[in-house]
This record gives sequence, structure tokens and C-alpha cells, in this order.
Amino acid sequence: MKGQAKEPTCLYLVATPLGNLEDLSFRALRVFKEVAWIAAEDTRTSAKLLQSQGISTPLISFHEHSGPGKVEALMQRLNAGESGAYISDAGTPGICDPGAPLVRAAAEAGIVVVPVPGPSAPIALLSVSGFDGSEFTFRGFFPRDNGDRKRWADQAELGGGLQVFFESPHRIKETLLFLKERFGGRALVLGRELTKKFETIHRGTCQEVAERLAEEEPRGEYVLALELPPAEARPAGLKPEAAAALLEELAALGANQKILVRVGLSHGLTKNAAYALALKALGKS
Repeated sequence: MKGQAKEPTCLYLVATPLGNLEDLSFRALRVFKEVAWIAAEDTRTSAKLLQSQGISTPLISFHEHSGPGKVEALMQRLNAGESGAYISDAGTPGICDPGAPLVRAAAEAGIVVVPVPGPSAPIALLSVSGFDGSEFTFRGFFPRDNGDRKRWADQAELGGGLQVFFESPHRIKETLLFLKERFGGRALVLGRELTKKFETIHRGTCQEVAERLAEEEPRGEYVLALELPPAEARPAGLKPEAAAALLEELAALGANQKILVRVGLSHGLTKNAAYALALKALGKS
């Protein structure tokens, strides 16, 4: 009977379509019909999905501003024997969304947490990227603050390899300009509106993709994959003091700023560090 707990009581993490409703799995449909309630990040979006499938299971709003009280309320229902489901706006829940506190609370209380896998924007993009996706770093949403962006880029360079992340339509052009300036010639694959009518995949260098998108009207959510050299492929590098001494010696021999920066990069410095030491060596800082 609907709403009655099965043994054991479960919290299901159900993946939902990124846009194309045909990606909703048979298992997801069954779970939606069997659980007592569905906690959703955006009940308006989720209501359209459920209505399209003739599902009348009650929706409960659960988003980033819900707070501990909502987690406690859902836990009371789980502890009372009601199995429930959690879904995000789209894709696989529990990743870069508000679901983690609920999952932790359920697991700590002995509730069985069950993944119902399905669509995932990062995995969908990687599958068509042409990159070797055996290892990658998922970075969530790209930072908004300029200082945080620089730190993000420093960490990305330090770790190396594939960097996969989200961006919104409101900031995509600004982000691409940053990537163009910082990683110009590095390979980038960008997915827009994945699985939807206007799905678009852009491939090229950071510079090429930024220039292409400058002429395009931002639409929907974006997921990006940036390919950087693996950490083990980069030189071990010089200590800052040794690098500074080397650049000063080269500057004294007549090397210009461009050459100094290239030498710094070849010795394992980040772009920012090489630029700063080059300016210092030339007496411009």
C-alpha cells in the first residue's frame, strides 16, 4: 500500500533527466510511485516532471535555505517508517546540491540510503569530450569572486589533469574570458543544454571557445571540462629564491619579459608566479 514502509525503510537518491524526459529510468518511476514522499530541490520543476508521468506522490520542498529543521522533519518521517526519495533540479542528486546533510543524517540513524543512478551532466560531457576520463577532478560551480577564481586556477594547475565544473548562463562569458587569459592554449570542451533541444558541444582551446561563445546568447546551464598537464608531467620546479635568482641573471644578460616568463614556466612556476618574478627581475615591480 502506498505510503507504507517496506523493510527496510529507505531514503532513495534518484537521478532525474537533465532535460530529455526519455532519460527517466523505469526504476526511478517505480520508486517515485512506491515512496511516501519526494523531497525536491525545486518543487516547481519537479512537479512538471511527475505530472508528465502521472505520478501523484506528495512533493516536499528541500533546498539550500531549508536549514536543519527541514532535515529533522524529514528524519522524523523516515524514523516513523516512511520511505522517501530525494531529487535535485536535474541529474544525480547529492552532488553539488543541498542533499548531503539529509544523506548523512539518514545514514547515521541507520536508515538505508539507496542510489538510483541515471543522468549526470559531468559524466555526459566527459563521455563525448574525447578526453581520457579515467581520472578527473570535479570542482562544482566555478567561483564568482576574482580572488577565488585565481586560487581555483592555482589549485587546478597544481593538481593537473581534467578539471570538470559547472557555470551559469549569467557568468559564462566572464568565466570564459578568465580561462582564455589564464589557460589560453589548453584544451576545453563545453556543453550547453545537454540532452535538450538546443544541446551544443563546443571544442577547442580556451581562447577559441571563449571567442566562439562571445557571439552566442547564453542559454541554460553549462558544464565544462578543462584539460591540464598531469602533475607528474610538469617539471619539479625551482624554489622561489632560486627561480628569482635565475630570472635576475637572465634579465641582466638582456632577456625581455616574455622570455623570463617562459623560463619561469619551464621551471615549474605558475603563470602568475612567473609573471611576478619576471617583473621583479626587470625592476618593474
